[in-house]
Amino acid sequence: MSAAPARRVVVALRMAGIAGQDKLNGIFSYLNEGHRWSLAIYRTLHEFTAEAVRAEIARGVDGFLVGLPGTDDALAEIAKTDRPAVLLNMQSQALMRRGGKVAVVKSDAREVGTRAADALLSQGTYRCYGYVGYRTDDDWSRERGKAFRDALDAAGFVTRMYDLDHFKGDVESREHLAKWLMSLPKPCGILAACDDRAYDVIDVCVENGLKIPAEVGLLGVNNDPLLCENISPTLSSVQPDFKEEGRLAAEILERLMSKRDGRKAEARLHLVGVKAIVHRETTFPLSNAGKLVQKAMAFIAKNAARKIGVPDVIRHLKVSRSLAELRFRELQRQTIHDAIATARLEEVRRRLTSTHDTIEQISSDCGWPSANTLKNLFKRRFGMSMRAYRNQNHPT
Repeated sequence: MSAAPARRVVVALRMAGIAGQDKLNGIFSYLNEGHRWSLAIYRTLHEFTAEAVRAEIARGVDGFLVGLPGTDDALAEIAKTDRPAVLLNMQSQALMRRGGKVAVVKSDAREVGTRAADALLSQGTYRCYGYVGYRTDDDWSRERGKAFRDALDAAGFVTRMYDLDHFKGDVESREHLAKWLMSLPKPCGILAACDDRAYDVIDVCVENGLKIPAEVGLLGVNNDPLLCENISPTLSSVQPDFKEEGRLAAEILERLMSKRDGRKAEARLHLVGVKAIVHRETTFPLSNAGKLVQKAMAFIAKNAARKIGVPDVIRHLKVSRSLAELRFRELQRQTIHDAIATARLEEVRRRLTSTHDTIEQISSDCGWPSANTLKNLFKRRFGMSMRAYRNQNHPT
């Protein structure tokens, strides 16, 4: 029997930065698992037009993967058909109204903001914290900023916001940005909405004599090495898992293209979390206390699922337990025991959303004495059962 013909899939992604390149890499990673697609790749707004979509439909295209903002006319043409479509970090009112065989894969903006807050808090050096939103105040920028502020509020800090909601049109003014940066108590920890915006902050700091990281610690988002490693000082950045976004989008599109009427509906929204926080010169720790806590947090993150306890952390730090606990309470607003539990719970959440492992297996692997102990703690911490969390967040 001859093999089924390869599916024809249109991929429209912006390739100017690391995000689009990694998403395409993720798509290829999925195809390398044995899926036969014939790709038509569009890289710019000028290429991916309504006319181009009509031509692809006439050729018999099977599905669309689209991550090119500003292509509403092209998306409206897709919406006139029943072709499956997966959007990456964007929305389309026309496609959402059409319904059926449409899904959205996007970076989890709340996780970006929360992880950034945790990373800056763990430095243990800052008197205040701030968020610099993107110039056009897009949804993803507002969501990252709100999550960043919420996490810091929970830790007992007030976050200074620099975005359109607070400063209206002045957000575009370098002079206004400089005045805002100069007004912050020092040292301060700042999250910029993306690496490009962080570059603006570095430029203004250098121009106005603000020392980085001694006075201003700075995180960007995207971890584009071309930018982060070639500016001075080199930029620390939150690295979303763009490759997984592309791989997951391809997996979902395959399911949509294979779906027959009457089969279980695909979830509309799929969120992908943060891959790493990459520290460079803009967030090097300055204080001995900050270094101590940072060393402990790194050890906990690496070993929490191995049933470590507080004594293991103390031995790793080679300081007295009283000193280690004091520094944790000062800088982390929690005990070492709580930090270990939090790290284990984060691993539990990751396993629930990315694997099909049983709850009993996850409990054992993540260092809990019993599944019931974990179930009760998980529900208290996150307000829902582990099973409900998996059903809500697992892509399949």
